[in-house]
Amino acid sequence: MPDNEIDLTIVVNGQPTVVRANKNAPLRTVIPRALEQTGNAGQPVDNWELRDSAGALLNLDQKIGEFHFPPNVRLFLNLKAGVGGAN
Repeated sequence: MPDNEIDLTIVVNGQPTVVRANKNAPLRTVIPRALEQTGNAGQPVDNWELRDSAGALLNLDQKIGEFHFPPNVRLFLNLKAGVGGAN
């Protein structure tokens, strides 16, 4: 794998998928791929939020490489509260 790429495990509504991402791209770029790979295409990207394993909300505009994610990182992609019937 090139030095500027990283594999991120993203758990979408409980279903894990691995997304290869460019470290120089904003974090938001992994969301459409994770949704497509898990068959969750019913909601627009803006209705989702990405959190780390501690539950901290991640800045989607920050470059992936700036997070310094460790190998085997797991990120959690869920609908924002109040979207899709969830309150």
